[in-house]
Amino acid sequence: MNQITVPTSKSISNRLLILQKTCRDVLKYSLTINNLSTAEDTKLLNNLLNDIHPSPAIPKRSEFTSLGGVMGGESRILNCKNCGTAYRFLTAYLSCTSGKWVLDGSERMRMRPIKPLVDTLIYAGADIFYLKEVGFPPLQIIGKQLETTHFEIDAQQSSQYVSAIAMILPLMHQNCEIVFSTDGNSLQYIDMTIKLMQKLGLNINRIGNKIRYTPPHPIPKGRDKSPILEVLMEVEYDWSSAAVWFAFAALSPNAVFFIQRLKKSELQADNIITEWSELFGVQTKYLENGVQIRNTGNKPNIEIIQLDCRNNPDLVPYLASTCVGLKQKAILKNVQNLTLKESNRIEALTQELGKIARLNYENNAMIIMPKQEKFPDSIDFSSHNDHRIAMALSILSARIPQGNIYNPNCVKKSYPDFWNILDSLIKK
Repeated sequence: MNQITVPTSKSISNRLLILQKTCRDVLKYSLTINNLSTAEDTKLLNNLLNDIHPSPAIPKRSEFTSLGGVMGGESRILNCKNCGTAYRFLTAYLSCTSGKWVLDGSERMRMRPIKPLVDTLIYAGADIFYLKEVGFPPLQIIGKQLETTHFEIDAQQSSQYVSAIAMILPLMHQNCEIVFSTDGNSLQYIDMTIKLMQKLGLNINRIGNKIRYTPPHPIPKGRDKSPILEVLMEVEYDWSSAAVWFAFAALSPNAVFFIQRLKKSELQADNIITEWSELFGVQTKYLENGVQIRNTGNKPNIEIIQLDCRNNPDLVPYLASTCVGLKQKAILKNVQNLTLKESNRIEALTQELGKIARLNYENNAMIIMPKQEKFPDSIDFSSHNDHRIAMALSILSARIPQGNIYNPNCVKKSYPDFWNILDSLIKK
């Protein structure tokens, strides 16, 4: 049985890194994160947070120019590269962290919208200015204490807007409420944020599209100088990364893989891949120290597989490649937000998988219609500089002997050891 390792969750890691900052003074303890993800995204956010040193004084309003710039003083420039998570989380965090900040990113990041989050923060009293195109990075942020108790945000484009606001609520030091509008896309990531905050002892809850936060009771005088306690949080192993091996198993007859240390999760909704993979003949067995997956060959006879992917956008590239590799007709619904990822993933999948299948995007759904002819012996793919696109295309090596993927190293963003593991499986 082939042994596979996956990284720990960067989604959990990145949230804990922000909460490590926002909860320290509120809860009077120091959060230690065990098993932090080795993904480049997490390393980037960790380094950026370590570079943030609040200034002793917040600039006065008179220091602002009429065009929104800042007169005098240097702004600390923070580059989030193409990490949307870091950009959104830091936009909220810096808005209430004293200092002058310029938050920038890669050319692709400058094409990814940030306006709904910025609008919400400005309405709450934040001083944020666009340095180029309105609605997009880069931003200039003048950190200050925010006084609001009510946030309203349009979360249609990204659930991370809501998570970013939720994680700075402890810095408000008062009862707060978030009201967000969404069609349900990626709601599980909002719940992940809330559950992590609850695990840290914060009084926060979501009911429908409302989140309510109540601060802890003030620490009695005399005890406010007590030593800060150490609290340990363990990061789970990552189901979004594990999903690629379920897809690879589906395309590999008689495959049996053991994914070490992977466990059932209440935080990670992408563990639904165990259920969806049964549609492709892959069965899952939970063992003492990991998960065994097996291609049984017993694929149900379903003419068109239909899946609602609104809460699992990271699984769409793997599902699409699996369906193409198995020549399985499919409709993957509610995938519209894939246009806003590290690449336009709808465009990337349509272009690359379109070389060996027919893919259309209609009514927020990706429609996959396989071609009947035999797969080529060799093919060239572009990763579109997107880690999930690269990994999703790579699993087609189970059906196409010679494949070349341009810019394969982009997988370091989430799964640094991916190619070594894939190569070891192919050689066996």
